[in-house]
Amino acid sequence: MSILFTDRLVLRPFKETDAEAMYKNWTFDNRVAKYCRWYPHSNIEMTQQLLNMYLEEAKNGFEYRWAILLNGNDAPIGAIDVVGVSEDNKTATIGYALSYNYWNKGYATEALKEVIKYLFDNGFNVIEAEHHIDNIASGKVMEKCGMKYIGDSKAQKKFGSDEYCIVKQYQINNM
Repeated sequence: MSILFTDRLVLRPFKETDAEAMYKNWTFDNRVAKYCRWYPHSNIEMTQQLLNMYLEEAKNGFEYRWAILLNGNDAPIGAIDVVGVSEDNKTATIGYALSYNYWNKGYATEALKEVIKYLFDNGFNVIEAEHHIDNIASGKVMEKCGMKYIGDSKAQKKFGSDEYCIVKQYQINNM
């Protein structure tokens, strides 16, 4: 898996030692989870299970998940990954989460721009993302990265839930 660099960030594969920083920085935080499809983690063991799944998927060849780190720091402040790939392997759907302490500083935009570039350089033609209708800032991140709003849709609000919410969908083409 590639390590990606921006002016202020390093995007690297997750490591076995990342669980504590993940939990401390975003997986426990309801302010982050309220816009995501996962519930906040009630303990570090839940985060360790998630990290173990990430590591197992990476070991089995999944190459499209990165920990987001500030340059010069080895503690992840967020994650960005491909959460879906079309059958023809030409369209990727991206998801991301960032520690509340780092919102509104341009880090999500930097990370998303770099991942879009990487995916286009590696054969994808279309990149998609979506955000909860109430997460206006995430839509602004997508727009700053050149993504265009394409419509609203219903999506499962939380994994394991029967509740649905409205999401705004964005897309960028490599053409």
